Amino acid sequence: MHPSPIQLQDIQEAQQRIAPYIRNTPLIRFDYLSRALQKNIFLKCETLQITGSFKIRGAANCILENLAQAKKSGVVAASAGNHAQGVAAICHQLGIKATIVMPEMTPAIKVQNTLDWGAEVELVGKVYDDSYEHAMKLSMERGFLFVHPFKDPKVMAGQGTIGLELAATPLFQNTEAVIVCVGGGGIATGIGTALKALKPSIKVYGVTAANAPAAYKSFKTGIATKEMPKFTLAEGVATKGPDSFMLEALKASVDDIFSISEESIAHAVALVAEHGKLVAEGAGALSVAAICEGLIPEKNITAILSGGNIDLPALSMVLQRGLVEQSRLIRLIITVIDRPGGLNALTQVLAESGANISQIYHQRATLHTQIGETEVEADIETRGVKHTQDIIELLNSRGFKVNRVS
Repeated sequence: MHPSPIQLQDIQEAQQRIAPYIRNTPLIRFDYLSRALQKNIFLKCETLQITGSFKIRGAANCILENLAQAKKSGVVAASAGNHAQGVAAICHQLGIKATIVMPEMTPAIKVQNTLDWGAEVELVGKVYDDSYEHAMKLSMERGFLFVHPFKDPKVMAGQGTIGLELAATPLFQNTEAVIVCVGGGGIATGIGTALKALKPSIKVYGVTAANAPAAYKSFKTGIATKEMPKFTLAEGVATKGPDSFMLEALKASVDDIFSISEESIAHAVALVAEHGKLVAEGAGALSVAAICEGLIPEKNITAILSGGNIDLPALSMVLQRGLVEQSRLIRLIITVIDRPGGLNALTQVLAESGANISQIYHQRATLHTQIGETEVEADIETRGVKHTQDIIELLNSRGFKVNRVS
C-alpha cells in the first residue's frame, strides 16, 4: 500500500469537530439480499444524512478548519450536486455566504435543494471539471474559500468519519469487506484510511460507473487517466478522472475498484427501493450493484449507500424498468376481431386473468392484420413471470393472437 495523505488522527479530530453539524447514520441489515445471496449484507445509510448525502461531512470539516477566512470572504464550491448541498447546508448553519457552481445537466432536485439551503447557484459547463474551473476563477477573483469536493485532506478526513462510525457499531464487527463509490476518490480514501488503521485485515472496494471509467482505468493501470464520462445514472461519480495525487490516495486506501453497467445501477436502485425501503441515487447504489454482480467474494459485507438525492423522473424511470425486468409490467400486441364488442371481449379476458390494464391503444391503420381484424397494444400490470405466462396462454386459448413486445 502507498502512504495515505491523511492519518487516523486526522479523522478522529474531524469527528470531534463536525459532530454538532452532522448525523450519525444507521447501519442496517439488508435482509432480502442477505437471504438471496446467503451472505450477511449491511447498509450504511448516508441516504439519511443531513442533505441526503455523506458530502456534508467533508465540507463541514474543511470550512470549520478555515472558519475565519470563510466568515470573512464567503465560500465557493464546484459540484455535481451532493457536495453543493453539503457546503450550502453547513454554511447555512454557520451564517456564511456560499456560492455553488454546478454543471448544466445537474438533476433539478439537487439544484433546488442547494438553493433551499440559501446558497447562490451558477450553472456552468457540461461536467464537473468545467464547473470546477469556473469556481476556481471565482475563488481567485473574490477571495472566496474554495472547498474542494475530494482533493483536500480536510475533506477526506471528514468523509472518513463514516469509517469511525462503522467501527464503533456492534453490527459491523464481523464485516470483512466494505464497498464504497468512487468519483473523485475522497470518500473511498477517508473510509479506507480509517478502517485499515483500526482493522488491517478488512477489504475496502471501490465502485464506479462503466460510463465514467477514468478512475477504474487509472487504478488498474497505475497511470492517472482522464476521460470524458458519458451519461450515467450515477452522475455523482461522473468526473474526468483522478490526478496523480488522488490516484496515490486511492492506492493507499482501497484494495480494488470495480466498474458497473447502467443496467446494474438501475437494478440496484430499484432493489434498494423495493426491498430495502430506502431511496438511493445511482452513485449511492453502486455498492449494492457490485454485490448483486457477484464481484465481492467475502461473506460479511457492508455497502455504503452514499446518497439518496435522485430526482423523481429518474426514479420513476428506474422503477418502471424494474417492473419490466420482473415481468410485472408487460406490453402485448393483441389481434382482435374488428367489430362491435371485439375490444370488450379482450378486456373481459384480461379481467378474468387478473391483469390490470395501465394503458391501451387501438390501432386500425396497420398492414400486419387481415381484413376484419385490428391490433390492440396494451401495457399490462401482472404479478410476475408465471402470471404473465398464464395471461398469454389464456388469451391464446380464447382465439387471440398475442405478441409480447416487452
